[in-house]
Amino acid sequence: MVTQLVAGRTFDYSHSIGRGAPSGEGFTVAVDVAMGEGDIVYVLNRGYEFVPTVAWNRAGRGARVGIFSVGTEAGDEKFISEFGKYGDARGEFIWPAGMALDSQTNIYVSDEWLNRVSVFDKDGNFLNDWGTPGEGNGEFSGPSGIAIDAQDDVYVVDSRNHRVQKLTKDGKFLLSWGKLGSEEGEFDSPWGITLDQDGNVYVADHKNHRVQKFSPDGHFLSQFGSYGSGRGELNRPSAVTVDPDGDVYICDWANDRVQLFNSEGKFLTSFTGDAQELTKWAQAIVSTNPGAVKRRREVKNMEIEWRLSMPTGVTFDTARNRLFIADTQRNRLQIYNKLKEYAGPQRNL
Repeated sequence: MVTQLVAGRTFDYSHSIGRGAPSGEGFTVAVDVAMGEGDIVYVLNRGYEFVPTVAWNRAGRGARVGIFSVGTEAGDEKFISEFGKYGDARGEFIWPAGMALDSQTNIYVSDEWLNRVSVFDKDGNFLNDWGTPGEGNGEFSGPSGIAIDAQDDVYVVDSRNHRVQKLTKDGKFLLSWGKLGSEEGEFDSPWGITLDQDGNVYVADHKNHRVQKFSPDGHFLSQFGSYGSGRGELNRPSAVTVDPDGDVYICDWANDRVQLFNSEGKFLTSFTGDAQELTKWAQAIVSTNPGAVKRRREVKNMEIEWRLSMPTGVTFDTARNRLFIADTQRNRLQIYNKLKEYAGPQRNL
């Protein structure tokens, strides 16, 4: 449904951007998205390519951060630049997983293979990195989601250590919480993370099929979701974001959707994808290939192409009141506006 009205809220599908490409006007496995200044949007690409000479048959061609200007209408988007590449040197990535911006618009990228966090300025110039493999304070095993609070302290999901660590922006350890388990405050391979307006911490507890909410110092407050495929149920959630109204959006990764809950944990609705039109850059490629145009016209039902496929990242653009979903396997972003004013039809006419 392109426009959804639920519990006093209206969500209107806007448009999508992106296409599959190892650089420039496209994405290669977009796993996270973050808002910069103005219309600037950063997209974290994990990147992959079949390479027979590599032992695991995958290499990270296309692993990078893309910088885009994203307007309010389809076709407004512009590619600006990109930074980072596949490798283990400083400023390079192997398995980038999460991304967040601090108050100076510096960009922090976690790498679950290299067990470190790399820091860049807003234009992509490398500044610093920190983190080493291990189980001790300030050490990582598969760091994934990352979030930054108003004091520029950094929360990192230490996935294979089944915990969250809080560090300074220079990587100095402050505190941590969590261990392997399924009780309150325990984790099983946590992934995404976000903060709300009050600094509370939300963690996508991936293999426990839930999102847990904590105080800024790690005290358990509540949880969202349980295992399943029904309304309000989750299957391996990968990311979470909270809007200024307190509504909670969860990437329900294995169910191919984003689910919306209110601040008390009540399920409201699901976003399954509404990309009925190709993105600007995808359309430009298809239009130059007459064979592709013919094949697309032969397809009886294109609905599967509209839908999300294993969405991995989600963020809310507070400046323009809109939701960005990283539609990971389809190499695009889908964008929904949360409308403050919406006039419904008069029923008494």
